[in-house]
Amino acid sequence: MNKLSFAIGILSWKGYDSLENSLYSYKKYGLSNMTNHKFICLPEYTEEGIKIAEKYNYKPILINKNFGILKGFKFLAEKMPKGPLLLLENDLELIESEKETFSQLQKSINLLNEHKLIQVRLRSRINPGEPFVGLGKYKNYWSDNIISRTKRLLRPFKARRLIGTSTYYFEEPDKIHPDFVKKIYKGFYIVPSSVLTWANLAILVDRDVYLETIIKRAEQSNSQKYINGFKNIEIELNNSWWRNNEFKILIAPGLFKHNRLSYRGY
Repeated sequence: MNKLSFAIGILSWKGYDSLENSLYSYKKYGLSNMTNHKFICLPEYTEEGIKIAEKYNYKPILINKNFGILKGFKFLAEKMPKGPLLLLENDLELIESEKETFSQLQKSINLLNEHKLIQVRLRSRINPGEPFVGLGKYKNYWSDNIISRTKRLLRPFKARRLIGTSTYYFEEPDKIHPDFVKKIYKGFYIVPSSVLTWANLAILVDRDVYLETIIKRAEQSNSQKYINGFKNIEIELNNSWWRNNEFKILIAPGLFKHNRLSYRGY
């Protein structure tokens, strides 16, 4: 199987049991063999973390302190080569075969460039893992009952912002929300950022666009909501700037399941 033109970057603060499980799945299903550019950023690193990274032939990027998700992903991306980056956290287990993984990544890389996408989401649509709070919010507003219809009537803009999550609820979401969800290939859908928030989990991005547009904007945010005391990108981009720019997001069938094996403080 040929190599693909992308790099893998994993942010792993603690949670080494989850990291080992994820890396084992990447080896088992061939992901780690699809590129020569593989990195693991280890904030508050320990010898255990370094040994795990080296065991699976990933280059460890070491940080003495924990600076949170935003600064962690920024530091990681800055150390990675230009071009498409597959950015992962340590608890994202690969659940698809080598053939399917290669096919989706190849298609996603091509579409990332062709459509100038802000991100490709590769968290599994069928088996995304827990938690997935956005799905519950979508059901609250878009189920076929009087309560949901009333909510849509009273809060139409809130309801509209949730439409993109339909891609994780319906097999053919473009038939439910044709004005916002566009099918471009079997199982692949494009939605605008006006109807779907930014996500950190299992994403493919262009390195320079990620650093110069997403990271820079998140750093400038005045949000006082933090995760474990730090900025996390998702909260910082949940605003009118993100929605009004109408960035294009690709939802792929997905490859990864969120599977956190131990508690890390958040």
